[in-house]
Amino acid sequence: MLRDNAVLKKMIATGEERVGKIATQLLSNEKLMSALQRTVSAALEAKGLVERNVQTVLSTMNIPTAGDVHKLEGKIEELERVFEGLSAKIAELQNSTSNSTPNSNSTANSTATSNPTSNSTPTSTV
Repeated sequence: MLRDNAVLKKMIATGEERVGKIATQLLSNEKLMSALQRTVSAALEAKGLVERNVQTVLSTMNIPTAGDVHKLEGKIEELERVFEGLSAKIAELQNSTSNSTPNSNSTANSTATSNPTSNSTPTSTV
């Protein structure tokens, strides 16, 4: 509704034009751009210094950093994959031995039950 107002449209257009001219003048000013570049460089350098100092303090206090946690997550995922592989191999071995043991178990059980003294020490007959 307000945007339909011709006076308001003229004011907005004039404001945008003036802001554009000021921005162009500021960006073409070499001193301002140089100061802005120095400020950004100093800020990035300070940020790096703060990050290194925080990491040193956390390490001194034996508190893990985000990088430490990320490394540990990777190691845990690797161990989970190894564990799953070992579990699958164990299950496979159990399946293969359970398929072959019923015949040998029944034979071992039948010999043990038919000869009750088989577990005792044999006596020598001379």
